[in-house]
Amino acid sequence: MVAIDSINNAGELDIMLSRMQEMVTNYIREGEHRIRPVVNFRNPNELYKVVDFSLPDAGSGADGTFDLIKSTLEYSVNSWNPRFMDKLYAGANPIGVISELLLAVLNSNTHVYHCSPVFTLMEIEVTKAMGRLFNLGTNAGGLFCPGGSASNLLAIVTARNTLYPSIKKEGYLPRPFNPTADYGKLKIFTSSHSHYSIDKGAQLMGLGADNIVKVPVDNNGRMRVDELERLMCGSIEKGETPFFINATAGTTVLGAFDPIRRISAVAKKYNCWLHVDASWGGGAIFSNRTRSSGIEASWFDGSELADTITFNPHKLLGVPLQCSMLLTPHNGHLLYAQANSLQADYLFHGNPYDLGAGTIGCGRRPDAAKLFLSWKFYGKEGFGARIDRALDIAQQFTDIIRCRPNFRLVKNSTSFLQVCFWFVPPRIASFIEKDGSLLANVTKELHKKVNQRGDFMIDHAPVEGIPDFFRIVINAPTVDLHDDLEKLLEAIEEADSSIEEWNEILQ
Repeated sequence: MVAIDSINNAGELDIMLSRMQEMVTNYIREGEHRIRPVVNFRNPNELYKVVDFSLPDAGSGADGTFDLIKSTLEYSVNSWNPRFMDKLYAGANPIGVISELLLAVLNSNTHVYHCSPVFTLMEIEVTKAMGRLFNLGTNAGGLFCPGGSASNLLAIVTARNTLYPSIKKEGYLPRPFNPTADYGKLKIFTSSHSHYSIDKGAQLMGLGADNIVKVPVDNNGRMRVDELERLMCGSIEKGETPFFINATAGTTVLGAFDPIRRISAVAKKYNCWLHVDASWGGGAIFSNRTRSSGIEASWFDGSELADTITFNPHKLLGVPLQCSMLLTPHNGHLLYAQANSLQADYLFHGNPYDLGAGTIGCGRRPDAAKLFLSWKFYGKEGFGARIDRALDIAQQFTDIIRCRPNFRLVKNSTSFLQVCFWFVPPRIASFIEKDGSLLANVTKELHKKVNQRGDFMIDHAPVEGIPDFFRIVINAPTVDLHDDLEKLLEAIEEADSSIEEWNEILQ
């Protein structure tokens, strides 16, 4: 056993940080300058051969551990590379890396104030500031959760416990199973293009996926409010109880923004909780365009009428994963404690600054500090400039695709920052004209070839009634219209030319 007086944590950390600094800065520099590919792709069997995943009985010390760190950097996805366009996030910002280091050094838990006084107040103040941006009023505030799915789950739990508090003690016993209940089968309404975390939340709460009502969308992917009210009326006629409506601000695939104000009118009419899932699109609230007279001004129109709003700074703002918050106009962070707290007197002693009392779990990472420090560093204007640049490039890229031979836009214009399109190989264009469903197989094959090459990482997705298409996410502040996006189109064309016989693949 090591004697306590022989431990020198500060000295050991100093040596490792010095060694790590050069590795990390080179890794980021090579990614940003496209020297290092997005990924040095290996399938699982190959990866087991080139990376040592064994766990030894005796420790391997700094040398053995840093060999593993080097391999981890070599074979992991480099999200600092602007050609990483696969998901709804990009590389972190530098102050974000520093904030993660601060969190690791302090190893704080923001469940109770006396364990994390500074981080607690950062969380309270940054959620208030975000609430003001969404026009939620002077009582706005919120809590941070471990990801957007957790934020959405907390919203559903809070809505249920606020509207039907008897469930907290008695359990979920709706009519007709319990004739004296003041609610029927609880129903959640959300658009058919919403995030799957709403379905997962219903399953975790025991409501069941069958009690999620998917509302049709219009041609631009936005929830149809007329269909929402029609479906809700039908539910009420069957003795059911609609209690939660989820509007999406920036859908995952097409980037659509549901009409919040009109949805709110329906929610209030039928005594439903209105939640806005702005996990992806919420970052646009920093853009001055959302306060102008253009189409962007409609994106958050009515946000002040929401009961809760989920927002993930780790997506559009470059804050390191994970960083997600749930905002409310109803008494700030105290709402969640009022709706969800239990008598855990061994931990919570009645301090209103004990943020963990309102969450589903217990231990809490101080993720709020990452947004707080980034906001301090860049300011609201810096975040806004990042969003505006991405919006400009997305529109320019859309224009390029519209004019480029063999490429087809899924929608004539881009709703937000996802540019969606197909590539139609000219050799089989006549077959595709006869059977458009072939586009799905074409897209998947080209996607596989482009991603496995490693220079780009992109994604494909379908929507109902439309075959799979390329979905390119414009996010990284270093992405270049010509050096990255036009090069991507060339890479797709090259992938097509590398295929000798399409008919064999499409069979």
